[in-house]
Order: sequence, then structure tokens, then C-alpha cells
Amino acid sequence: MTQVGHGQIWWAKLDKIRPVLVLTRSTVAPLLTRVVIAPITTVVRDIPVDVALGETEGVAESSVANFDNVQLIPVSALIHPAGTLSPDRWNECCIAMSFMMACA
Repeated sequence: MTQVGHGQIWWAKLDKIRPVLVLTRSTVAPLLTRVVIAPITTVVRDIPVDVALGETEGVAESSVANFDNVQLIPVSALIHPAGTLSPDRWNECCIAMSFMMACA
């Protein structure tokens, strides 16, 4: 299996097979049996906790990573990698996470 780390998009088997954004730090993810993810959805709400994603990031259709529904999932639920966020897009995720936790 490819090493799992933050900023990566993976296909995962959850309620259905869906893309997810890995949030767990790359330095500790290989040591864990579970990782924190933000589910990716095509339901675009245009709110501060959603980060837009598309083909550049490895998602076929216009989607968002939703930080209101962050989850802890087993690494074994990850099927295969789909893409990696740019540093700028990861920064947008950090802002969304701050907003989600009422830190901003």
C-alpha cells in the first residue's frame, strides 16, 4: 500500500465507496491503524467549511471536502490513492478546519 499522509485524496469504503481527504499528519499516519479524513462530496454548499476540489486534485467531478463531517476511519478502509493537494489548496483546508473548530 502507498504510504498514507495529509493532503492525499483516497478512494475509501465507508457508507459507500467515495473519495476522502486524509487529514492525519504524514509523520504519524504510517504508525496508526486509523486516520482522520474529510469526506468528499458533490453536494456543494458554498460555506466556509467546504473546500472546492476538482480534476487538478484527482477528483473527476466538481466536489468539496466537507470539514463539518470529519471522521476517524480504519486505514484498511482506504482502497487506492486518487491525488494530492497542492500546498495552496492544503492551506485552504487548514483555514476550513480552523473555521470548523471555531478557532477563526
